[in-house]
Amino acid sequence: MRAEHLVGRDAELDLAMEILRQEGAGAVLVVADAGIGKTALTAEIAARLADEMVVMRVHGSPALSSVPYGVLAPYLLDLPVEQATSPVAILREFWAQFEKKRGANGARLLLVVDDAHELDEGSTQILAELVTAGWARLVATSRPRPGLPPALLQLWYDGLAERLELHPLDKDTATELAEKTLGGSVMASTADVLHSVSEGNPLLLRCLLEDSRAGGNLVRRNGVWFLAGALSGKGEGLAEVVRNKVLRTTDAEREALYVLALAEPVPAAVLDTLVGRDTVRSLLDSRLVQSTNGPGSPLKMWHPMYSEALRQLVSPARSLQIRQRMVQHFAEPATAEGLLRMVSWALDCGADVDDEQLLRAAFLAVKLLHNPLALAAAGKVRSQALQPRARAVMAMAHYNDGSYRAAVTLLEEDAGFLDADPSGPLGAGLLWAASRSAVGDKSADIVAYAQSAAAGLIGGLAKEDPVVKHIRRHAVALELAALAQDGKYVELRTGLEMFAKELDPDASDFIMNQLFLLAMQCELLTVEGQASDALEAGREALVLLDEHNDDLLYFSDFILVRYALAALEAGEWAAGETALNRYAASSAMGLITFGGDIQALKGMALLRQGRLEQAGDLLTPAVEALRLKDPQRLRRLGAAMAFYAAARTGNKELAHRLLAEQEAAAPGGAYVEALAELFTLAGREHLGRGTGLEKLRGLPESVHLHQMPGVLLQNLVLRAELGDVQAMGSLEETASSMGGSWAAGWESLASAQLAGAGEGFVTAGNTLAAAGMPGPAAVAFDKAAVAFDAEGKRPEARQAAVLRDVSEASLGDALVHDPHTEADRSVPLTRREQDIVALAVSGLTDRQIAEKLMVSVRTVEGHLYRSYAKLGIRRREDLGAAVRN
Repeated sequence: MRAEHLVGRDAELDLAMEILRQEGAGAVLVVADAGIGKTALTAEIAARLADEMVVMRVHGSPALSSVPYGVLAPYLLDLPVEQATSPVAILREFWAQFEKKRGANGARLLLVVDDAHELDEGSTQILAELVTAGWARLVATSRPRPGLPPALLQLWYDGLAERLELHPLDKDTATELAEKTLGGSVMASTADVLHSVSEGNPLLLRCLLEDSRAGGNLVRRNGVWFLAGALSGKGEGLAEVVRNKVLRTTDAEREALYVLALAEPVPAAVLDTLVGRDTVRSLLDSRLVQSTNGPGSPLKMWHPMYSEALRQLVSPARSLQIRQRMVQHFAEPATAEGLLRMVSWALDCGADVDDEQLLRAAFLAVKLLHNPLALAAAGKVRSQALQPRARAVMAMAHYNDGSYRAAVTLLEEDAGFLDADPSGPLGAGLLWAASRSAVGDKSADIVAYAQSAAAGLIGGLAKEDPVVKHIRRHAVALELAALAQDGKYVELRTGLEMFAKELDPDASDFIMNQLFLLAMQCELLTVEGQASDALEAGREALVLLDEHNDDLLYFSDFILVRYALAALEAGEWAAGETALNRYAASSAMGLITFGGDIQALKGMALLRQGRLEQAGDLLTPAVEALRLKDPQRLRRLGAAMAFYAAARTGNKELAHRLLAEQEAAAPGGAYVEALAELFTLAGREHLGRGTGLEKLRGLPESVHLHQMPGVLLQNLVLRAELGDVQAMGSLEETASSMGGSWAAGWESLASAQLAGAGEGFVTAGNTLAAAGMPGPAAVAFDKAAVAFDAEGKRPEARQAAVLRDVSEASLGDALVHDPHTEADRSVPLTRREQDIVALAVSGLTDRQIAEKLMVSVRTVEGHLYRSYAKLGIRRREDLGAAVRN
C-alpha cells in the first residue's frame, strides 16, 4: 500500500526509480513549492533504494548558503584545514567517506539533497561532478524560485538529469489523501472545501485535517467525515509549520510577514518603505508573499491560513504597536477583503471603528458566512438608528449557525423583522419566518404574530403613509409565504396575482418585493408542473438579485433553493448544478453551511437520472451533515431519498437506519415534505412488498397537494419504477401536460409501455438518453430488446441490447433492468463474472474485490451489473440465491 504522504505521486516515483536504477549517469531534480511533497518523495526514493545503494544526505540551509562547502562539512571532518578550500581535496575526502560507508559490497552512491536552492556554489559543483563522472546518483529538491543552482541545471541541459515538477493535488487525489489520513470516507462537499482551502497543498491539507479534527470542527458520524464548522488557521499543527518558516527568515523579513498578516493586502510601496525592497523581493522569491494582481499590486501572504496562523504568534501589544505604525498609511479599503481585515484587526486591538464601517463590514461578513466577525462587528454598533440593521445581520449569522431561536429573539426586538428601518429594506421578515418555522412554530401562529406586530407599528399613522404601505406589504408577503409553507397553492396563486397588482415601482421596497414575487412564482409554477416557466421566473430573480444583492439579506438562500428545485423538475441538470455551486462561489463556508442541502439536491438529480448508487453516495453523508446544519429545511427530504436509494439497491441495514432518521427529522415546506413522503413510501415498498405501493396510489385521491402535477409526476415515476403497470396511463397524461425534459422523457416511456412495440421503446430510450437520464434510458432499451425478440426481430433486439449496455456503462451505477424482465439464462456468466460474483456473495465490497483481483472498482461494478442481468435479479443481496439456482 502506498505511503499516505505519497498519494497521487505514483508516476513521479516510478519515473525517478527507473532513472536512478539505469546504467550510466542519472539524476532526478524535483521542483515544487513548499508543502507540495518533494521532501516526502525523495525520502520514499531513498527508502526504496537503501538496500541497493549507499545513501548520503545533504541539506541546503540559508545559514550556510554563503559558506563555501559548508553543507558538506559532516563528510569532511578528517580534511586538513589547509585543504578546506581545495575542490580536489574535498572531492577526494568526500569519496573516502563514501568508501567507508560502502565497505566491500560494491554498492553505488545515492546523493539525496534537500533544498538545493540553498546550496553554495562550491558544494553544488562537487555534487554535479560526482554525477557527471558516473560516480553517484543524485536526487535533489528545489523551490521554483530562486530555482535550481546552475551546476545542477546544467545536468538537465546535458541530458544527465530528469526534471520533475510536482504540482498541487487535484480534487480527487486530495480527497484520497484526506480519506487515507482520516481512515474513512469524506463527504463530497467537505472534500471540496478541503481541496479549495488547501489549494491542493498536501502539507497544508494534512495540517487542516489534524487541527480541525483536534478542534472538533471535523467530525465523524456513521463512518462519514464532514465539517461541522469553519476551517481555522489557529490549530497547533499549522502554527508549528508557520513557526518553522518564520524562524528561517531574517528580522526584516519577519517584520514584513507580521505586517502583512495583520494588515493585508498592503501596497507594495508601503512595504518597501517599511522593510526595504530587497526584503520584499526575497519574500516573493521564497513564495511566502504574493501580489494580489500582478507586479506592483498590493501584497498579501501566500495563503490565508498562513496569515491566520501567523496572527496567533503576534501578541496583542505587538499587534497594536504595528497598527500605530501603519495608521499613517491607511486609506479606505479598496476591496472587501481589505475592509474585513482592517475591521477585524481593529476589534482584536480594541481600536475604535465608526458605526458605518462596522455595519458595512458586518453586512459583508455575514454574506461571506464569516459569522464570528459579523457578530463581533454588528455587536459593536452604537447608533440607535443603525441598531435594526445590526440586529438583522446578527440574526442572519445566528441562522447560518443553526441558532434559530437567537435569530428570532433579535428580529422580534422592536418588530425589526417587518423591515420598517428607514435606512432601507433587508428582507429580515423572510429570515424571521424561516427561523420561527425552524424552531417548530406553525404558519398560523407566525402569521398571527406578524399581523399583530404590524398593527402595533402602524397604529396612529396615516393610511397613506409610505411606512404603513411598506409594513402592510411586508405582512402580506409573510402571509403568502405561509400559504406555500402549508401547501395551499391554489390560494397562493390568487394571493400572488393580487400582490403583483399592489407593487409600487417607486417604493423603496420595490426590488425586495419583486424578488419575493418571482421566487414564489418559481415555487408555484414548479408545483403546478410548469417547470420551464418556473425556471424562467427563477432566472429573472437571480439576475435581479445579482444587481441588488448588496442591500439584501437572506434572499439569496430564499431564491436559490426554489430555482434549484425548478431546474430538477425541468430536468435541467446543468442549471441545477450551477445554482447549487453559487452557494460556495464567494466563500468556502458556503459548502460547510449548506453542504448537506447541496448534496441532498444533487442526490435528487442523480435519482431522477437513474444513478442510484451515486445518489446514495451523496445522500447518505448529506443526512449526517443535515443533522447539524439545515438552513433550507431539507433534512427530511434528504433522509427520505437516502432511504429510498438504500432500499432500492438492497442495503436493508442502511435503509432501516435512514428510515428512523427520516421519521425523526423536523418538517420543511409542504412541497418538499410531499416529495419526502413519496420517496419514503416507495422505499418501504422496495424493502417489503405491499407496504408502500397502495398508499402511493391513494395519495392523489386523499391529499390535494398530491394532485398537483409537480408532485403527482414524482409519484407516478416511483410507481413505474416499482413495476406498477396501472401508473402508465396516468403517467403519460400527467407528463404530457408538463414542461421540461424530465417529464418529456417519462411521457415517451409511458407511451411506449402502453403501445408495447420495440420501436416505441427505442424512441423512448433515445429521448431519455438525450435528456441525461441513462437509468430510465437503459430500462427503455432493455424493454425494446425484449419486445423485438418477441416480435422475431433479432437484429433489432441485439441493437437495443447494445444501446442498453451503452446506457448502463454511462451509469457507473446499480442495475436498472425492469423488475419484470425475465433472466436471459441463455447467456452464461463469463469466468471473470463468476469470480467477481463469488467474491460478492462471500461478503466483499466492490472496492475489496477490486483490490483482491487488481482491477478498478468500475470494472467490478460493470461485471456485477451484467451478471445481474444474466441472473435476472435487481440487487446484490439476491446474488446468493441466484447462483444456487
